[in-house]
Amino acid sequence: MDLSQIRNPLFLKNQNKDELKNTCEEIRDFIIDYTSKNGGYLSGNLSAVEISVMLNKVFSSDDRLIFDGNDLNYTNKILNGMIDELRTNSNGAYSLANALGIAAARDLDHKEYNVVAVVNSTDLLSGRNIEALNLISNSNRKIIIVFNDDTTIDRGIGMIDRLISSLRNTRSYKNFKDNVKDMIRPAKGGEKIIENIHNIKSNIKKSVIDEGIFSEFNIDYIGPIDGHDLSVLERAFMIAREKEYPCVVHCLTTKGKGFRYAEACTNDSWNKVSKFDRNNGKMMHTEAGNYLYARNIAGKTIEKMMGENQDIVCVTTRNINEYGVSGIFAKYPQRCFDTASSAENSLSFASGLALNGKIPYLVLRSFELPNAFRILKNQIAKLNRPFIIGLIDDGTLNHDLLAGLNNIYIMEPENSETLQQTLLSGTSLDRPVIVIYPEKCIEYKEISDFSPIEVGKWPQISNNDMNGITILAAGDDLRLIEEINFRNELPYDLINTCSIWPLDEGYLDSIYDSNKRVFVYGHNIEVNLLKYLNKKDSSLLVDFVDKNGVDGLFEYIKDRTDA
Repeated sequence: MDLSQIRNPLFLKNQNKDELKNTCEEIRDFIIDYTSKNGGYLSGNLSAVEISVMLNKVFSSDDRLIFDGNDLNYTNKILNGMIDELRTNSNGAYSLANALGIAAARDLDHKEYNVVAVVNSTDLLSGRNIEALNLISNSNRKIIIVFNDDTTIDRGIGMIDRLISSLRNTRSYKNFKDNVKDMIRPAKGGEKIIENIHNIKSNIKKSVIDEGIFSEFNIDYIGPIDGHDLSVLERAFMIAREKEYPCVVHCLTTKGKGFRYAEACTNDSWNKVSKFDRNNGKMMHTEAGNYLYARNIAGKTIEKMMGENQDIVCVTTRNINEYGVSGIFAKYPQRCFDTASSAENSLSFASGLALNGKIPYLVLRSFELPNAFRILKNQIAKLNRPFIIGLIDDGTLNHDLLAGLNNIYIMEPENSETLQQTLLSGTSLDRPVIVIYPEKCIEYKEISDFSPIEVGKWPQISNNDMNGITILAAGDDLRLIEEINFRNELPYDLINTCSIWPLDEGYLDSIYDSNKRVFVYGHNIEVNLLKYLNKKDSSLLVDFVDKNGVDGLFEYIKDRTDA
């Protein structure tokens, strides 16, 4: 089957089980091949293939299927003719609240379509989804929650995880799975199907665990069921479709299903991947020689600092490998805290540590920044004491949000040496600092002499200004610009805007009434710089250049200055 020719999932309606199984295998192979060449979300999507196929078979085009982000929705996109949009983010982690809003609108319009929300085990237990479960319970609207529960990832912590584990391991599940299969086999049509559905309903009812978390929310529970068994999924979804109140279908799946390297992994390292060789499971951008992931360089630096300062502690929101702190957790377990919760809760927890004299190191990925913003602005920014936040730029970094975090120092080091120096400096600052580093490997040079970073100062990298042209850049972009600038002996000043906040107003004051032409590559300081220019009523000519390749920057400068 040419998956690129699929326009909608209607063809599934006429497929038998063997054909459906073949469709699942083709989709799974495509996802593996696609992510190996383009990167993306692999293991979670592999776990949800059968779930997505059977949802599209059982439910109609009028029904609404909502997936909790890109780590679950690849199959659904493929089946709906959106194969070119696999890399486009959608839904985020609010599918339960989204689904409830859709269901409320449906009820107001007196319509009868089904609303189905698919969530994974990590996001189901997030604070926002616990709140959404409470809203769903109180509304008692007809809504179906499909819980894609991967049992191969690292176990979570706390009471909720124990409750979910009890659902996974219940004896009634094993009996239920066997009974459902026995009932499905003889079902060939007519009254027999109706009779079997009735029997399945009875068995599902028996498998509801009254002590489970969902019963606390007054949400009916179906499962756990085998999330890779097409027949069991079909029957469970058919039962859920007929209910007139909220229900959960709990599907046990294998993360990375069908790709042995991902299946064998016991953490989330195969969830979001860069390009890899599907034949041997080797990542194209793996650490080699002196090149390490920036997050691991940061982790090594903090680990060393913790050996010298007993007040430094480490806090993480989720998988420690993905955040570069596994070494810290192994060496200093008593001073490390895996909250297994949202960025908001983790930040508030770490804030409590800081208020009592500790120096937290907490890592966030840039996609978490919007959710974390309120706590950063209203709580962390008011600490006026050391607090180090490592921010991994995974391609979603919104610098406009950062500009709203006054009273938090924001630094973007350009290489491993300044990354180490910035982290070391963070323990003696008078307020929190956000240290931005890329999600890729960079050359690692361990520093021997510590030189404190002076926030609010921009180092001059090159002074080749013959034409009154200055380039402002930071981070890894700066390194690339510097290489081209020096190699070609270009006549430009190059300034390292490593301090995103505060700006180097001393430097800006020295040029604000000059005839210089300033080009800012990327948008890391755009908002703050515009505020400065407005305050000064400056006539300084400033161009903000989008990131479209460093070569494109120099072409842009040439075009603008020759005009």
